[in-house]
Amino acid sequence: MDVKNQLIVQDTSTKVSRPKQTIQDLEELYFNQQTKRKEYEQQINKNKLNYGQWLRYARWELEHNHDFARARSIMERALDVDIQHIPFWIQYIQFELINKNINHARNLLERAITKLPKVNKLWFFYIQTEEMLKNYTKVRELFERWIEWNPDESCWDAYIHFESRYEEIDNVRNIYKRYVSSHNDGEIWLKWIDYELTNNESDKLVIRAIFESAVDSFLEKLNSNGIENEELFSQIIAKWLRWESKCMEYDRVKQIRTILVSNDRFKFSAKIKNAIYNSINEVEAILGDKDSIESGIIFKRKAKYEKDIEEDPCNFESWWSLISIIIQSDEEALIRQTFKKAVSNIPSIEFGKSETWKKFILLWQRYAFWEEFDNKELELARQVWNDCIKILTHQYFTSGKIWIGLFEFELRNNALEGLTKARKTFGKAMGLMNKYGPKPKVIKYYIKFESKLAEWDRVRSIYQKWLELSIIFGLRCNRIVKRYLKFEMELGETERCESVLKMVLGLGNDERTARSFDQEDMFNLAVDFFTDEMKYEEIRMLYRDRIKLNPTTDNWIALALFESSIPSSAQLEEYLAVENEEFEIDIGEEQLTNTREVFNEADYYFKSRNDNESRKVILEAFKDYEEVNGDEISLNSINARLPERIKKRRNIDGIEEEYYDYIFNDEKEDDERDEDQDNLKETNNDDTEEKYKPPPASLNKFLANAKKWAESQN
Repeated sequence: MDVKNQLIVQDTSTKVSRPKQTIQDLEELYFNQQTKRKEYEQQINKNKLNYGQWLRYARWELEHNHDFARARSIMERALDVDIQHIPFWIQYIQFELINKNINHARNLLERAITKLPKVNKLWFFYIQTEEMLKNYTKVRELFERWIEWNPDESCWDAYIHFESRYEEIDNVRNIYKRYVSSHNDGEIWLKWIDYELTNNESDKLVIRAIFESAVDSFLEKLNSNGIENEELFSQIIAKWLRWESKCMEYDRVKQIRTILVSNDRFKFSAKIKNAIYNSINEVEAILGDKDSIESGIIFKRKAKYEKDIEEDPCNFESWWSLISIIIQSDEEALIRQTFKKAVSNIPSIEFGKSETWKKFILLWQRYAFWEEFDNKELELARQVWNDCIKILTHQYFTSGKIWIGLFEFELRNNALEGLTKARKTFGKAMGLMNKYGPKPKVIKYYIKFESKLAEWDRVRSIYQKWLELSIIFGLRCNRIVKRYLKFEMELGETERCESVLKMVLGLGNDERTARSFDQEDMFNLAVDFFTDEMKYEEIRMLYRDRIKLNPTTDNWIALALFESSIPSSAQLEEYLAVENEEFEIDIGEEQLTNTREVFNEADYYFKSRNDNESRKVILEAFKDYEEVNGDEISLNSINARLPERIKKRRNIDGIEEEYYDYIFNDEKEDDERDEDQDNLKETNNDDTEEKYKPPPASLNKFLANAKKWAESQN
């Protein structure tokens, strides 16, 4: 058992090694080679795109058989499968280089760049190989051949780095010249500038010439298609200014600033201008005097406003500030052009008349004032006002400032026909309206103007037209009526006031125009007016008309109380005779009688319509009135007429429910008369029947009789 365990331990500790094959003669060698080649060929036939298998096959031929011809043959067969497989090309070339077959490697590289001239990796590999062999002439030749294929920037950059490593400055500059000519990109110019500033800082003429050429190249693009990379252009300008200031060429710095930013010769974007102004201010802060520093600050502000406008064309605050700067230049054409650009940006009307619209209108005003006062161009100023009006009349709102501005313009610039043209302007304003009707601000201004001239008929016609248009557009007219009445009252035209009030009340009662008036407000206005004029009969008629249209308890009570608020005939005659300014009304018998008649009339009105609830309200108001103004007899009389609250039943859609109603004393008396009449009928007394003929029984009477019958049954 111990021996067995010992054998197991020995077996586990023994390492398994691959058996070595010993070849005894050539025949066995050839057989082994054929077998191995057959295995490789079988694997390749399974998947010819397995380039690892091709490489292992070729490496085996080289390492074990030292057969370069067979190895190359395998490589060539692999290339025939896919000649565009770049990694295999690299492996093949490295295979030749490792074995120091330089000419074979060159031949392969030539074949590679001939077959695949657009593959940068093959060119780089060829160039790297020749540079390692210190064949610099061949390297330059390869770069030149590569350039003929219009490669990307990596070729040019590699060529420049190659020449830079060997300090061939002239060659580098020549390459850069061809480089910018081929690509003409700001980044390339920046690379060239950085190279010269780093390696050839002392050669100022060349560096300055490069800066000038770079800027000229950008400006040519600007005039044709525009600058694509604006940030690079601003970086070049900043480097140029800093370099010139470092060289103490202060006059050149000022000239550059003057050429680039002191006029609008170049149509730079706001972003470029802002970057240029920042660079200029950076230099001016170090080298400039007071004037140049202030000028630089103005340029920077101008660039900021232009940038804001470019981002938002309706930023009228920036337009306003930009115009303020441009006006200082006194260039009339430039200022007018800027104004036109500013006002051509019409704001959106999605949110109504916003702050943006107000600023837009102010900009139009400034434009018109500039043409009028600064340029003395009256026709152009008039055209500006009219152009603004054309825009506004197509929107959902208008601007009183523009109409008033045009009115004042015509008034002050035309001595002979100014007033006529100004009035035509306001007539046009009332005609060219939007969907919201006439502009109150314009009409009020027009009324105020004509009032100063004491043209009362014109003022009256304006009020009438204003009221007419407001009714047409369905606008509220109460304020207009009050202003109109105040105007007529100041002129002492009481008859006109009466006519206006009656007309307005009539329109308020018409369904077609009722929405334009607050009837309650107009009624109170008419009452106040006729009260001041002591035309109480007119007020009484107003209340009567109101009750006809809307016979509510409130209207009846208001009429009743009104009768006690006016003086009696004797009191009125006494007041007119004494001509005392103070007038105190005492409620006398005439007022009491008139008021009680109205209350009784109201009670009868609602009684005839079986409206017990309204009757109760009227009688309670009557009671309150008698408590203050009546005596004990009149108060007791009203108390006796107050209704009694009773519970009743009714059937609605088959459902019986209880409700409360009121029964009045006069109805009880009617019920008693009905009962007596029934007793008389039983005696068949024809004369009595004719004498006490009952009126038609109402539902309340029927219920009262039913109640009495139920009580008698108990």
